[in-house]
Amino acid sequence: MRVLVTGATGFIGTSLVRRLRAEQMDVRALVHSPEKAATLANLGVEIVVGDITDLKALRAAVDGIETVYHLAGRLLMPGVPASEYWRTHYEGTQCILDACHSDSSFQRFILCSSTGVLGPTGEHPADESAPAAPTNVYEETKWRAEELVQRAIHLGMPGVIIRPGFVYGPGDSHLLGFFKMVQRRLFRPIGRKPVVLHPLYVDDLTDAWLLAASVPQALGECFHISGAETVDIAELAKIIARAVGSRETRGWVPSPLAWGLGLGGDFLASTLHISPPLTRSRLDFLTNSRVYDVSKAQRLLGFTAKTDLACGITQTVRWYQKIGSLPPPLPVPATVLR
Repeated sequence: MRVLVTGATGFIGTSLVRRLRAEQMDVRALVHSPEKAATLANLGVEIVVGDITDLKALRAAVDGIETVYHLAGRLLMPGVPASEYWRTHYEGTQCILDACHSDSSFQRFILCSSTGVLGPTGEHPADESAPAAPTNVYEETKWRAEELVQRAIHLGMPGVIIRPGFVYGPGDSHLLGFFKMVQRRLFRPIGRKPVVLHPLYVDDLTDAWLLAASVPQALGECFHISGAETVDIAELAKIIARAVGSRETRGWVPSPLAWGLGLGGDFLASTLHISPPLTRSRLDFLTNSRVYDVSKAQRLLGFTAKTDLACGITQTVRWYQKIGSLPPPLPVPATVLR
């Protein structure tokens, strides 16, 4: 099978490409920077350099391709203009859909959306029929990209929409600051209300990508993909603390104080271009429960996340330590571990 991956140099894209090559598939990647794609080229990936809105580059990228994984996207970051999210997520999706329609060998289009299009869910798992309720420009543009794909599916395009949950694992740098805060015993939950998350280990997500491309029942459907376990963020911090060899912390941060720090963090990020420990987008992650019903993926795709949360966190910590982003763990007295 000949496969195209957009966003192939990102955290999720790199994991997918490595797995596709391990499965002996012919892989092509659309990338901005050939330098960033050097590792993929060494794996035998064919590299096409171009922007996600460059129709000429996109037509070259999809030529002769059977399956398209459209993962290109921007994470929500302070200081990035809203127009960039609209250009990347919305216009980019329209452009690659147009390119796919012009190629006769094309068989399946798989969009990487986000469970974030639903906004906070509360503690009750949301399924795919829940109404969209985006809370920021990232979520809004992901939702609008979904609408484009749904429209194309209605017109006969063989499409699938995947909404990954909170993805973590080796290769991710976005959550490194959270791990560092836990290790340094600086993290405290914000407010007294429990916040429940639905983590998904990156290798489990990769399993779902392959199922979305091969299972006939996937065509025309949208799927939530999340881990087998939900976890309160305070408990998640404890799991990370054990993995990094740090002691657990107690207490909590008053919400008004946290929001004041988040506003200050946004200002620092947008004006001084530094990465503060707290921003409004990180506060959204830390203060809102987001949990998902994954029964549809289990029923139609045969997908069930295999990675135990503690095991996945341990593997992530080991990778951070291997690349020098986290120091090796210090010995912890046995009395502390009890």
